[in-house]
Parts: sequence; structure tokens; C-alpha cells
Amino acid sequence: MLLAIDHRTEYATSAPTSYSIQYVRLTPRDDHGQRTLRWVVEVPGRATPWRDAFGNHVHCVVQSREHQGLRIHAHGEVDTVETHGVVPLEADGLPPDVYLRPTALTAADERIRDFLGPFTRYRAKGELAALHALMAGIHDEVAYLPGETDVHSTAAEVLARRNGVCQDHAHLFIACCRAWGIPARYVSGYLHTSAEDGRHLATHAWAEALVDYLGWVSFDPSNRQSATPAYVRLAVAFDYHGAAPVRGLRLGGGSEAMSVQVQVDALNDQ
Repeated sequence: MLLAIDHRTEYATSAPTSYSIQYVRLTPRDDHGQRTLRWVVEVPGRATPWRDAFGNHVHCVVQSREHQGLRIHAHGEVDTVETHGVVPLEADGLPPDVYLRPTALTAADERIRDFLGPFTRYRAKGELAALHALMAGIHDEVAYLPGETDVHSTAAEVLARRNGVCQDHAHLFIACCRAWGIPARYVSGYLHTSAEDGRHLATHAWAEALVDYLGWVSFDPSNRQSATPAYVRLAVAFDYHGAAPVRGLRLGGGSEAMSVQVQVDALNDQ
């Protein structure tokens, strides 16, 4: 599937900022399921490209002169193919077991362990069957409801509330996987949806879990499916904080408001 993506992010501040630094993860990863044909990241100030420890493409954007607000425009075309949601292990990637490490956003508490209990019986049918059952269970038990959580909401808090958005579903899935001893990681990216589906108003998020005989397998509890050619992977990490499209700090600026506009169009459908 040939996808054209246009992603605009704008931060407006109530007062001038004297200095800011942002880590921008808005360049698609290259893997056997997607190929970037053209990609441009337009940012103000000085941008230094690098690769982080997870293998993500990052731009470090520094504005050292007084400014007010920040505009980032990422756009281009990505060609994707059907992989049935499977991503092979990276030869030069981190050891998979590092993705067993809990984080503040993905720590499993007693409520999560209790929630996970009924799904354990599926493991007798194999890890893949258990992971699909877990994905479906999260989809059914945790309603997709924007506006009730934020980027600091933990998996435990989301399960207690029984609602959240895609990043919350991913964090809960990851917390459950790690409690089972299965390496799992967070994925940020894009998802092309039909014109009738206005639910995904910004970048999307899902999870990948390690299945021994396959590699990394994607699970999207928000949509109750593994990734298809409609998905584009931007970054992977332990949780949202390591894969956030834009994250940084500033000196001054007062209060801040952010607006995001994302357009993902299918130029053909293979």
C-alpha cells in the first residue's frame, strides 16, 4: 500500500521562550514491511539527526534564540507490504530481554495480575494464541474513550478506569506481557483509516510482543488486530516516553497549547 502522510504539529506558548530542545521521532523506520520513498522533516532552529538506542531515527532540534511557539512538519510517502503483523528480530538491535524491564507506565500491579489470570489458560495453546486472546480481552474490557487519560497515565490507572486511548491500550498489553515473562515494546506510528472512521485524529500506537518462532508480532488492542499494510512504524521503545513523536524541554514560554493535524492517504491499494 502506498501511503502519503502529512503531519503538522504546532506548539503555541503564552510568552517568549529563550531556549528549547526537542527530540523529534517523526521519520519512519526501515524494515521488511515498509520502505520510505520520500520523507522530509521541517523544523525551526538547528536539527541534528541521529539514531537512538532503539534504532529510531531522531532529530534533535535546538532553538537558542528567543522564539514563541514551535512548528514541525513531517511529510512524505511510504510503501508498505503485508507481513501479517510480523517484524523479524533486528540483527543489530537491543537484546530482546531488555524489553522485559518494567517502567512507571507499564508496571503490573495486583489488579493487572488479577486481570491477566483468566487468559493464562490460553498459553497451553501457544504464546501466539494467548497474546491474541489478551489483545481481545483488553479491547473488550477497556473502552476507547478520548479525553479521560493523558501521556502520564499508567497501565494500572487505565485498567482501574476501564477506559483510555491507543497508547493506554498498548501500555496495558505490554504490562501484561512482561508479567508473563514475554518481552514487549511500544510502537508509535500512523494508521490509515477509512473516511467513515474519525477516531484516530493523530499518530497511532500499538504494541509488539516477542514470539520465539516468528519474531516481533504486533498487537493493536484499540482495533483488535495485528498490523496491516495500513500501519506505518515510526519508533519503538519501552513505553510512550521513549517513542513519543515530539518530546523536549524549554526555558520560559509560560503556558503551552498543542495542535496536531495528520492526514494519511492511500495512493493505491495493493
